Amino acid sequence: MSLPLTTPSPLPARTADPVLEAAVQLLAERGWHGLTLADVADRAGAEEAELRTAWTSLSGLVGAAVAAVPVLVDRGGTGSTAGDLLRIVEHWGRPLGRGELAVAAVAEAAGRDPLLRAGVEVAVTDAVQEVVCAVSARARRRGEHIGAARQQWVTAVLGGVVWDRITGRGRPVPAARRAELVDSILACA
Repeated sequence: MSLPLTTPSPLPARTADPVLEAAVQLLAERGWHGLTLADVADRAGAEEAELRTAWTSLSGLVGAAVAAVPVLVDRGGTGSTAGDLLRIVEHWGRPLGRGELAVAAVAEAAGRDPLLRAGVEVAVTDAVQEVVCAVSARARRRGEHIGAARQQWVTAVLGGVVWDRITGRGRPVPAARRAELVDSILACA
């Protein structure tokens, strides 16, 4: 489970989502070290003072922004567990997307900052858990047995591969390698 993120003071509804989106865009473009609160405010069309009131630090704002960007999402059922997992990792045939780049930029600095770490944990760990729960629920409905230990195994292995993708800057994974990964996850579970 992830660490709790600090809840910002309420921002006017017109700026809440654009501020987080602006932070994600800038992180993907510039990385963590190139980000300033003034730049986020400018990109979002907000006043820097508003942001300082809503978030106590740039780390708090960025942690909230990356927490809103799951790096893995359920893409629906295919009729088999292997097919479901393959569909989930299909985008790994391409370099990191904008949201993944933002999370990767923050992951580098997250070890030293609890607010950044909490945001990255939500983006990665919680996303993997949600995806595996959805895949497992569909498998159970099809009559496939996926016990708690197997589900934990799939979550741990898939989570490790996601962390590797994020911290390795998202080198594309060929289709054959993605299929091998899914086969090995399911065979060992």
